[in-house]
Amino acid sequence: MLVVDDDDAVREAVVMALSDAGYECLAAADGHQALVIARGGRIDLVVLDIKMPLVSGDDVQRELRRDPRTRFVPVVFLTGQRSSRDIALRLMRGADDYVTKPFDMDELVARAAAVLRRGAELRALNPLSGLPGNVAIAAELERHLEADDEFACLYCDLDHFKEFNDTQGFARGDALIKALADLLVEVAGPSPEAFAGHVGGDDFVLVVPGHAAEEVARAIVRRFDALAPSMYDDADRARGCVVTLDRRGRERRIPFVTVSIGVVPISTRHAADAVALSRTAAEVKEIAKRRDGSSWALDRRQARANEAAGSLR
Repeated sequence: MLVVDDDDAVREAVVMALSDAGYECLAAADGHQALVIARGGRIDLVVLDIKMPLVSGDDVQRELRRDPRTRFVPVVFLTGQRSSRDIALRLMRGADDYVTKPFDMDELVARAAAVLRRGAELRALNPLSGLPGNVAIAAELERHLEADDEFACLYCDLDHFKEFNDTQGFARGDALIKALADLLVEVAGPSPEAFAGHVGGDDFVLVVPGHAAEEVARAIVRRFDALAPSMYDDADRARGCVVTLDRRGRERRIPFVTVSIGVVPISTRHAADAVALSRTAAEVKEIAKRRDGSSWALDRRQARANEAAGSLR
């Protein structure tokens, strides 16, 4: 947990109460420090004072929600404002709960525990990538399907990943998954419109505005191809592939890992629900996989609608 309050006595008391309840706590004395800590590690919950100089609690909460890395981190506000209008406004803006000052420490601990339970159920963050999992992905897709707001789903996964794990080891495999997750978040950008989720294994989903989908796919391919060689030894990089022997002692040349992406508009004209949409995106991704190297493919119906030259890139 991260406890943020410019009052030293309050901050220390809250940290002590939460620590005594069994939670590991970090502390920040101002909003700027809070954002640095939240973006630099895995924070389960932020207990956040509202009135702070320079960067207020409202500003911190707003920035947390704008950044895909911290978008789903629960926030419990500490506030001296008892107006129901002020409290309701902050809840509408994405706060998960609030405790009014002066507050009872047992109540604060109980509220923090309840928010953590709800957050764990809803977010189900992948422990490797730190990105939300299937529950959050489905909710995000359903939200855009209902709004019909011209967003697109990018389904990404790695090619030759099994061979990568077999030849490079699972530790490097995990590092590659983490690197891909970070890349996707960076390409999506710190925008409240973007969403990045981890389906599992080497499968990821991005949700971005429809007009930016193809450019985002291009950027992912370009940046991943620049990143991938760094995951191999010098000798492999010099050869441009991995050389190994099969069971009969014959030489095999395994290409470097690449990324394939299926791009599908999020629209009820293409899919009735999140499950159907995910299935369509995975099918389009398989088209990209048939090509050599990293690639992306656009849903055929969207390509026809845009009167593109051919149905795919």
